[in-house]
Amino acid sequence: MLKNILKQAIMNRVLYALLPVLLFSIYLFGWRVLFVVLVSNLMAYLTEYLFVRNKKNGKVSMAVFVTGTLLAMTLPPTIPFWIAAVGAIIAILFGKMVFGGFGLNVFNPAIVGRTFIYISFPQQMTVTWLNSYTVNDFPGGLIRWTAEPAMRTSATILGQIRHSGTTDFSFMNAFLGFIPGSVGETSAFLILLAGIYLILTKTAKWQPMVATTLSLLACNWIFFPHQSPLFNIVTGGAMFGVVFMTTDPVSQAKGKVAIWIYGILIGFLTVFIRRFSLFFEGMMFAILLTNAFMPIIEYLIDQFINKKPAAVKV
Repeated sequence: MLKNILKQAIMNRVLYALLPVLLFSIYLFGWRVLFVVLVSNLMAYLTEYLFVRNKKNGKVSMAVFVTGTLLAMTLPPTIPFWIAAVGAIIAILFGKMVFGGFGLNVFNPAIVGRTFIYISFPQQMTVTWLNSYTVNDFPGGLIRWTAEPAMRTSATILGQIRHSGTTDFSFMNAFLGFIPGSVGETSAFLILLAGIYLILTKTAKWQPMVATTLSLLACNWIFFPHQSPLFNIVTGGAMFGVVFMTTDPVSQAKGKVAIWIYGILIGFLTVFIRRFSLFFEGMMFAILLTNAFMPIIEYLIDQFINKKPAAVKV
């Protein structure tokens, strides 16, 4: 199996950045989350292998494990394994291989898989969540398969805010990650550290992270004037999306101007969807929409920048 994998150092560093987030999630929710990640990665690998096995190179890109891991970490800890498997297949098949394989995809494959699951299985994606173990519960999920049934809840922070305008969780709990949420999206603190690591190792560009964050702050202040913009950023999938999804080297914008427009547009659409749609979370839809529009935006920017004045006839 290892002989069939195309080594990619940059993808390895993304996986290193995700490791502390995954370990913390095991503490929060139990060892079941690790198997969600393993199932997602296995099906992502097998799907890509079926497409590349007869090609000249015949190797599966290391990026497939980044996609599998990112997808799994955007899912609830209670997600059935078979749904995670289907999502991984869709992510690689329709998010990557239909465009020709690695380096040719227009959309972020992990987001494609997550969106498919979100729309196809809303009950499993939006209704059943787990309250996390806290510092006082040590060793928490490290000695458990999953959290006890008594810890099941039907509301995340975004759900509570949508229904009542308030939440039971403090900003510090939300920042550190002791809240119900998806496998890898709870701890804004660890995600922030991961972002710093990715920037320092030149694995990811800082521009989309900064542009998206500033846009999120500004738009949250406009659309949710009675709520803390920082609180809205550290809840849901905003931080995870900023660090790991907007920085996808293949689907992100390429030009110096375009990459700022890319981040600003993602931030605006995320908050706009949260405010006016039925969906509690807007990051995944915002990224997909921005991925779809960026080619034409980049084309228009290129035409504007490279436009030459018409020659004057004498």
